[in-house]
Amino acid sequence: MKIRLIEPIAPSRHLWSKSYFVRLGLPMIGAALAEAGHDIRIYNPQLAPIDWADVFSSGLVGISSTTSTIPESYRIADELRRRGIPVIIGGSHVTFMVDEALRHADFVARGEGGESIMVQLAEALEGGRELDSIDGISYLGENGEAVHAPLRERCQDLDLLPFPDLTLIHGHERISSTPIMTSWGCPFDCTFCSVTAMFGKKYRFRSAENVVAEIKEKQPRRIFFYDDNLAANRKRLKALLRLMIQEGITVPWGAQVRTDVVRDKELLELMRASGADFVALGLESINQATLDHFEKSQTVGDIEHAIKVLHDYGIRSHGMFVLGADHDTPDSVRETVEFAIRNKIDTIMLNILTPLPGTLQFEELDAEGRIIERDWSFYDAQHVVFRPRQMTPIHLLQETLRANRRFYATWRPVLQFHRWLWTSKKRHAARKRAAWSRMLEYGWLWYYSRMWWTDAKNRTQRRRLRALSAGQAEPPRAATRAAEAGVPGARPAETGVACPEDRPA
Repeated sequence: MKIRLIEPIAPSRHLWSKSYFVRLGLPMIGAALAEAGHDIRIYNPQLAPIDWADVFSSGLVGISSTTSTIPESYRIADELRRRGIPVIIGGSHVTFMVDEALRHADFVARGEGGESIMVQLAEALEGGRELDSIDGISYLGENGEAVHAPLRERCQDLDLLPFPDLTLIHGHERISSTPIMTSWGCPFDCTFCSVTAMFGKKYRFRSAENVVAEIKEKQPRRIFFYDDNLAANRKRLKALLRLMIQEGITVPWGAQVRTDVVRDKELLELMRASGADFVALGLESINQATLDHFEKSQTVGDIEHAIKVLHDYGIRSHGMFVLGADHDTPDSVRETVEFAIRNKIDTIMLNILTPLPGTLQFEELDAEGRIIERDWSFYDAQHVVFRPRQMTPIHLLQETLRANRRFYATWRPVLQFHRWLWTSKKRHAARKRAAWSRMLEYGWLWYYSRMWWTDAKNRTQRRRLRALSAGQAEPPRAATRAAEAGVPGARPAETGVACPEDRPA
């Protein structure tokens, strides 16, 4: 059967919309379908345009989605169904919002096991089995009522899963960092995260031999491990890194880890020896009350110590923060970016708290009537979709945009340009390439942090937030309070955002 798989992109532009990190669900599903003899191609508009003539001649189309891409997924699904093409949608959002999804798709894949679901669904559409024999799917029965098959059991042996086939993606040549997943699940239970709701708290992982076999097959120039926490089980990570070193695999790599990774010096040595040069840290907040509310199991001191130790080992740090929790004030946002600058975090991602369906955070805020936006396309952690407790929605957005501009200041790309310019290509080729890469990265982040308002969808949301915030008093910022108290040198705090409509006439 001719089957096409699509990974839509969110319609609004944000700070990280130029990052080419493909998700692994469709490449894994595609590998399983290709092995079963089907004609497979995967489209990701972030990498290359979709060939709609090719898609419209398919016998089945599968769409993977997140909460922020689900409106685009529904739009595509509606058009495909209008043309009589069967559509199945999968992903975390539709797992928790299945009845909504069934208004747009013929089938909904819930939970894990997408690779098995798709193979069995293709068999059913070809007359080889009955729909009611497929676990993990939902569809409308003959009487128009929703049929929800039992969820598939979670895979306990990840070595049985096929290697994701990135070559099935149209435009895969643009992927600069090869994604590798070595584990599923997360033993922690942060209230704002949907990982545990989707994949469970039990930590399941592939064997070191299986991971190394995939790396050898793909021969990557660079690796990014997609695990939610690569170092959740340090013993098994050490075994993997030792095997990589033993097999001569020392390509540059990065991963997501927690701050507690620095407590194990042996692990840090192995990370450095195997090529680790970048880690993304889920720091979330520098407010201890917020960290405790998120059940993050870390302290602000842990964060400061982790960043310093990682730098000592030559590993760049990418700090991921969540802004807008109940304990956060306008000053918290400013303090966060100053903390990042003071501790020399290399890059940061300032995520606005986003209550995703399926999380405890969503349930709590929905019950309190604080969710103000039901347009799922804004649920990308770069827009405000709820009413914060200690500031207005528009103020949270403005403070976040200003913080991004503060961190991604002009000197960052300029410094990297000078490093690139004055580094000898003959003596330090790797260092020169790294400086060029950092210059491009900082240059984009500098540009976008100042041009956010040029996106039409962003402007629409900002106007809506301003209307929703009208009449709600803003809490005074520390600088304003100091100025009112007559503190020498203190000036009233700015509250505007760098876009023409917000500048005084």
